Amino acid sequence: MAQDWSPFQFAFVKKLFPRCKMTVLGDMNQAIHPHTAEDTGLESLPSLYGQEESQTFTLTRSYRSTRPIVEFTRRLIPGGEGIEPFNRPGGKPTLTEATEPKELTEKIVAGIRKLQAKGHRTIAVICKTAGESRRVWGELRNLLPIRLIEKETASFETGSLVIPSYLAKGVEFDAVIIYDASQYQRESERKLFYTACTRAMHELHLYTTGKGSPLLSGISPDLLQPCDR
Repeated sequence: MAQDWSPFQFAFVKKLFPRCKMTVLGDMNQAIHPHTAEDTGLESLPSLYGQEESQTFTLTRSYRSTRPIVEFTRRLIPGGEGIEPFNRPGGKPTLTEATEPKELTEKIVAGIRKLQAKGHRTIAVICKTAGESRRVWGELRNLLPIRLIEKETASFETGSLVIPSYLAKGVEFDAVIIYDASQYQRESERKLFYTACTRAMHELHLYTTGKGSPLLSGISPDLLQPCDR
């Protein structure tokens, strides 16, 4: 997750270990923190260590998600056409609309049950914020078994869970439900939205209330399946 490091942090590491060789891995499309919006530490490495001492390798193939998911998610970010999907088949991401929060909850519960019936072992409801995650978990836990994730971790037990988008980075789930995608309205939230959507390995389902997200406005209708769960 080196994309989240600032130039100062890399300079501090160099100060601590001046002769140390490093392999630094990161995905700039997942640089979701404010201090990395315009100034990323990854781009400072050649000037910090010297052009002759630095090598950059760009990996473009995505292996986590099915081809339809990658074809959708790469349209969410500038330059995403350079991402190559691994040829693993699967269903298109879906978009389900609800008119008000109660209907949204009912449709998400129905969606989770369908995913469970398909045998998916890890199902994540990804919310935009920690506060929203707690509220959504409070609504869902009375209707089905589901856990709330509030701390960063590299792996999860099987089952269904609710997690804020910033904690979902770096992990993956069999199926992902994006809770109220219409809340991602600003250009500054594009990478956060992209990161949430790319957590899905096999199925990706977006839910909205009323108005859609402008971040979806440029997406071809062929890549996103309307759904009435």
